[in-house]
Amino acid sequence: MKNYEKLIIPEDSAWSRKTLSARIWRFLHWRIRYFLTGCKNILRWIPTLYKDKDWDDWYIYNILQKKIEFQRQEIIYANRHTMVDRDNRDMTIALNLIERVKEDYYGIEYLDYSETKFRFEPIEGDRELYSMEQDVISENYDAYLKKYPSSVRKVLKKETDLDKKDLCLWVAKHNEEKAHDLLHRVLKERMRRWWD
Repeated sequence: MKNYEKLIIPEDSAWSRKTLSARIWRFLHWRIRYFLTGCKNILRWIPTLYKDKDWDDWYIYNILQKKIEFQRQEIIYANRHTMVDRDNRDMTIALNLIERVKEDYYGIEYLDYSETKFRFEPIEGDRELYSMEQDVISENYDAYLKKYPSSVRKVLKKETDLDKKDLCLWVAKHNEEKAHDLLHRVLKERMRRWWD
């Protein structure tokens, strides 16, 4: 799983850069700049769009993640407004949340706290079908539950009479839902500020 760090903000801004490429870019006709920017966009989106499928939310989040990556890079590189550090932080949080939501990090995290072995048993009365059985070799669910005490309390208010494994599953579902909600809240409250 990818972990995003805040980008380093340059000390100068795009307005004060005196490089040769910056000077040439400023004096190009706007139609030429528009065309070159379009070509650059096509080239940088090709790898993402090539792998895109119309299957599920993973691909939607993947495109959103790439768009925020590109926009964050542009805003930080340009460094044209006083709240660029806030935008850098918010976009980094959004990127990390998208990565966790995409990869179902919170939904399957509890599985890291147990070691299981799977086996296939024939179904009685049918020679072609098998059922998958799971044997728990070792588990440390207490450490997982101790990591998320507020989620455990919320789950126990709704669901009672759960064994440890089921409680971990419900806590994982609750945490996954919280990650989705937080991601969409960050996008709702902060995304309109991300412009250069």
